Amino acid sequence: MKVFLTLLAATSTLVTGTSPRDFAYRMQVVGTGDAAAYRVTLPLAVYQKIVHPDLADLRVFNGNGEQVPFALERPAAGAVANAATALSVFPLKDDSGATLDAIRVTIESGKGAINVQTSGHNPPTGRINSYLVDGRALLDTPVSALRLEWPQDAADFAGRVKVEASDSLSDWRIVTGAAPIANLHSNAERLVEQRVEFSPTKARFWRLSWSGATAPFVLTSVLGEPAKQNVEARHTSLNVAATPAKTAPGEFEYDLGATVPVDRANLELPDINTVVDVELLSRERSQDAWHLVRRSGFYRLKSDGEELRNGPVSVAPTSDRYWLLRTDPKRGGLGAAAPHLVVEWVPHEVVFVARGVGPFSLAYGSTAAEAAAVSLAVLPTNVAIAAASLSSPESAGGDSLLQPPAAPFPWKTPLLWSVLIAGAGLLAWMAYRLSKDFSRT
Repeated sequence: MKVFLTLLAATSTLVTGTSPRDFAYRMQVVGTGDAAAYRVTLPLAVYQKIVHPDLADLRVFNGNGEQVPFALERPAAGAVANAATALSVFPLKDDSGATLDAIRVTIESGKGAINVQTSGHNPPTGRINSYLVDGRALLDTPVSALRLEWPQDAADFAGRVKVEASDSLSDWRIVTGAAPIANLHSNAERLVEQRVEFSPTKARFWRLSWSGATAPFVLTSVLGEPAKQNVEARHTSLNVAATPAKTAPGEFEYDLGATVPVDRANLELPDINTVVDVELLSRERSQDAWHLVRRSGFYRLKSDGEELRNGPVSVAPTSDRYWLLRTDPKRGGLGAAAPHLVVEWVPHEVVFVARGVGPFSLAYGSTAAEAAAVSLAVLPTNVAIAAASLSSPESAGGDSLLQPPAAPFPWKTPLLWSVLIAGAGLLAWMAYRLSKDFSRT
C-alpha cells in the first residue's frame, strides 16, 4: 500500500498547470461510486478529435480540475475458463459389472430427477462400484475435466476410475480408461488427486466406474469443468463510403475522419457475384505518400439461394486516417459502383485512480500536449477496478487547440542579414575614413 500511496503523490504533479480547458473536448465519467479505480472504453468520438495517434493528448481530471493518474490499455484475446458446475450424481449399488449396462433410467422432465433401477438379476450388496452423473447442465458446453469430491475424513485410497459418456444412456463411449485418483495422508501431509482430465467432450450423461479396487468412501459430488474457450477481443467497426480517386481508374479513396488503431479491414461489395483482388494502402496525412497495407481477395457470391461474403482480413495495426483501394480494371475491377470500406479496431481502455472528488472527466485534443500516461502495475491485486462509462462530448478549450501553433517568425534570417548589412556599412565607413586620411597626407 506504501507503493500505491507513493504513486498517487508522485503523479499528482505530473503536469503542473494543466487543466481541462487546455484540451479541445471533454467527456464526463458517469457511473462512479466509491471504487478506488475505474475503467472506461474510448468511443469513436475520442479518436475523431484526438491529435496524436498514440493518445498523448489525453488526460483524466477530477472535480477540482486536477489531473489524476491514468494508464492506457488494450484488451487482448485469450483463453477464458468458465467456473465449474455441480452436476447431479447417483450411486449405483451392485456387485455385478453386467448390471452397469442393464440399468433402466426414468427422467422426470424439468425436475432434474433420475430414478436408477438395475435389472434385478443379482441382489445388491450395498457396495458402490459406479456412479451415474447427469451432465445436462452443461449440455452445450464441452467439458474437459470432472472433479470428484468426497468427505474430508475419508479413508486413504489410491486407485483408478473409468469415465464414459453417453447421450442416450444405452450407448456409452470411453472418454478415459484409467484415470488416477488418490486420497492419502502422512502425518500432517495430504496428497489428493481428484481431477480427471480428458479431451473436451459434450455429453448428456457421464458414468464413473472404479477400475480394480473400489474406493472405501462415497463420492459426495461431481463438478464438471468447461473447456477453456478462446475469446477474441471485442472489436468496433466503422463503415466509410468512397470517393473516386483522381489519380487513376480503379482507385477509390477513403477518409476515416479518425485516427483509430485499425487491425482488420473488409469491403462491402456493391454487386452480387463479385470476386476481386485489391491492394489496400494508407497514409497518415493527405500530403504523405501511400504505403501498402495488405493485398487480398474479396468476394460476394450467391449460391443455393444464400449469399456468401468473406470475413474481415487482418492488417498490421495502423492509425492512418486516409486509405486507398486499388484494383485492376483490366481484370474486371468493381464496375461503376464503389465499395464501402469497413475498418475494425479494439478500442483503448483508460484506467484511472479516483483521487479527489468527482465528477471525473476525460479531456482530449491538443497539439501541444505530451504523453502523460503512467503504469498502474503497482496497484495491489486486491484493488477492484470498477467499470464506468463516458457521456457525450462537450467543448472545453475549443477547436483552435486542434490546430498546430503558428510558425514562429524567422528571426534568424533577418538578424543575419542585419548583421551582414551593418558589417558592410562599417567596412564602407572605415574605407571612407581611410581614403580621407590618405587625401590629407
